[in-house]
Amino acid sequence: MHLQSNGFFGNDVCLDQNEGVESYSKLEYSLKDLRGVAYQDLASWSRFTVKQTYDKLKPKRTFTPHVSSNHSSPNNLNADIAIHGPQSTRYGWEWYEMGFFTYWNKSGLTTLMCFDLPSKSHSVIQSMFGSQSIDLSCPYTVFSLITDALLRLYDDSVWSIRNHISHRTHSPQRRSQETDYFLLHEIARHGVHISETLNVAILSLDAIRQHHETFRANTDLIHGNNGRRRWDKVGSRFEFQLRFLKGLLQRSEANNARIQNEITLAFNAAAQRDSKIQVQIGEEAKREASAMKAIAVVTMTFLPATFVSTLFGMNFFSFQPGELTSKASFNVSRHFWIYWAFSIPMTVATLALWFWWRRWAWGH
Repeated sequence: MHLQSNGFFGNDVCLDQNEGVESYSKLEYSLKDLRGVAYQDLASWSRFTVKQTYDKLKPKRTFTPHVSSNHSSPNNLNADIAIHGPQSTRYGWEWYEMGFFTYWNKSGLTTLMCFDLPSKSHSVIQSMFGSQSIDLSCPYTVFSLITDALLRLYDDSVWSIRNHISHRTHSPQRRSQETDYFLLHEIARHGVHISETLNVAILSLDAIRQHHETFRANTDLIHGNNGRRRWDKVGSRFEFQLRFLKGLLQRSEANNARIQNEITLAFNAAAQRDSKIQVQIGEEAKREASAMKAIAVVTMTFLPATFVSTLFGMNFFSFQPGELTSKASFNVSRHFWIYWAFSIPMTVATLALWFWWRRWAWGH
């Protein structure tokens, strides 16, 4: 479950032997139960996830299914395989799934172990520990430095997805092209993940800040500094980092709203273009209907005369012009009935076939 979590913070505390309690889990006790208790050792663990996008995004065709630990044997789970592997980089995005473990005792000895850090964060963290003085009397000082490095990753994550959105919203050439709805969906999907990681990071950092306040209150109470408290430099740094993360979260939510607005605009623009095309098609159909109407009128005008001329032009009729001593004669063949015997049934059959085809076409 820890390998598939989107972030958390927890710790174990070993108390002074004089208190009669050797150790207990911070997850099982409330913060008020720790008032006035001297810390002997403190071990903490945390997980932060960041999603980084790159210049070219494309949808991933596969996904890693969730495997429940309750329905599979431990042999089927490989802890060395991350849920989001480096294979996603060819699709234009990558998960940073980082783990931190610290051990501190009252002598000031602090051990920090970092897991799965991106390469660009190695030198940043090392330079922070090498260039700044660290108060080893506080076990949470190292977290304030680590959080500074994490803030850079979260900042790059938020602004990288913002660049994808701005590339579409501020580019008229892109909007004039055919809309790639799959790409817009991909940008929106990553934006949701970025907001999720920021929310969890804020909760985890706030838990670190609360535990730091409890540790400091206990230390002041034990050493008799309750009336005169020292300036909390680490706590002040946590407060600023929390405000910075909350600001990034607001930017991320604004990015999500912008991409949704862009999707809505692209959909409405496509619908508007389709509507204009339909209007053009209707105008073309109207012009064609007018032309067909003109052709029908012309045909109806000349059809009677054409029929009469064709009818009297057949061999069933014979006209003999008159000469000087004889009159003109007009004779009709006694086989004229043959014309009607063929033409009338063929006309009826043609009309019946047309009516049948029309009803069949409308029925389908």
